[in-house]
Amino acid sequence: MAPFYILNQENSHKCVKKDMETIASWIWNPLLSLIYIEIGIIVLLITGFAAWRHIIPALPALWKNRHQHSHTIEHERHITPWQAFLTALGAGIGVGNIAGVSTAIHLGGPGALFWMWVSALVGMSFRMCSVWLTQQYQGKDPDNLLYATPMAYLESTMKGLWAWIPAALAGLLLVKGFLTANLIQSNSVAHALQDELGASTLAIAFLLASGVAFVILGGMKKIVDASLVITPWMVTAYLGAGIIVLLSDPFRTVSTLGMVFGHAFSPYSAASGVIGYGVFQTIQFGISRGIFDHGSGMGISPFLHASNQGNPRENAFLAATVPVAETLVVSTITGLVVLSIGNWTQHNGAFLTTSSFESFYGDVGQILIMACLVVFAFTTMINWSYYAERCFQYLGGNNLVKFRWMFIFVTFCGPFFPVKFVWATGDVMIALVIIFHLFPLLYLVIIHRKEIQEDLGIITQEAD
Repeated sequence: MAPFYILNQENSHKCVKKDMETIASWIWNPLLSLIYIEIGIIVLLITGFAAWRHIIPALPALWKNRHQHSHTIEHERHITPWQAFLTALGAGIGVGNIAGVSTAIHLGGPGALFWMWVSALVGMSFRMCSVWLTQQYQGKDPDNLLYATPMAYLESTMKGLWAWIPAALAGLLLVKGFLTANLIQSNSVAHALQDELGASTLAIAFLLASGVAFVILGGMKKIVDASLVITPWMVTAYLGAGIIVLLSDPFRTVSTLGMVFGHAFSPYSAASGVIGYGVFQTIQFGISRGIFDHGSGMGISPFLHASNQGNPRENAFLAATVPVAETLVVSTITGLVVLSIGNWTQHNGAFLTTSSFESFYGDVGQILIMACLVVFAFTTMINWSYYAERCFQYLGGNNLVKFRWMFIFVTFCGPFFPVKFVWATGDVMIALVIIFHLFPLLYLVIIHRKEIQEDLGIITQEAD
């Protein structure tokens, strides 16, 4: 079986692929990675670590109200807190939790997992503030193009020379969802199934496109309904399988954790120095793959959590819990299993994760990871189709049926692209979205610091 990332590409693709990888590396290593952390620390300090302090109260409240039924919702863009949370998980838990984590570890060493944790911990506040700001500026009309989008606070505050930023962010998110998010998921599934099971690329492309079409042509309600059905089961099955592996040898698991912390700030060498991992390389792949995993800082959390018809303050806290579930829980399970069992210095991507589980469960492990990979990718694609659709509408697009069919067509085309080119393009797109969103977000958090501190900090602390 060929490793997931090791494919023989045509010579005509090599230059473009290499150029894209070089651009991605130049942006992330280490400039944008450090900027992301620095802005995250500033926002954490301004908000008094509210996202961290309120995560424990937010989850019991969510569980208590999980049976709130959707029939009480009058508009398609209105959803319940439970629907928002599970749909956001379905959007975020994707190929990044299986292939992305393994790639980060293979290219950045064991310490890359630590920096994925860091990206999630600082990203919690980005999500919280993004949802809070959206709810302040979006108004009450769910039919408004700004409703439940990050453009709500950008358009209201970015004036004069900066008036182009909302449209720029919408355009970048449109491309990110329509092309790179969609392509990466379908591409990764196709190559993994082809490498592991010898499946036909054409057949995989057709089945994926058909599944996506069945859901997204029904609009947001069908996307939410599909996520509610699929997400709890897929996450439970994956976590259960991973936890069993880790508990089978607690001493090895503890040693693996020590390796993650030990090499977060020091280079790692393996195979007698044949493979070397510099600290900046470790930070680069940890942060970039972490953001690919949980999406914090890109402005996507308002699409679901600002549509949530629960308490506005609780909506903001609930948005902050998503990186915890996606990265600190699901991706951590993947990373520890890979490091404790898998041959991570030689293999990469989904192949590495599959071989790690397969070494413990046998053929059942292979089937489990392939099934999870398909389902994870599917829920990510259908949810990103909604994000991209809202951006399409904001930019003046009206023909939603045509847009959805174009998204389906891209899903079909995804499996036929070179793997490394697709991932490098995704890294570049994420970087551009981060740049165009994080700096305005930081500015708005600073000018609204008193209101944020009152609404999410001191006053809420006393109320609790």
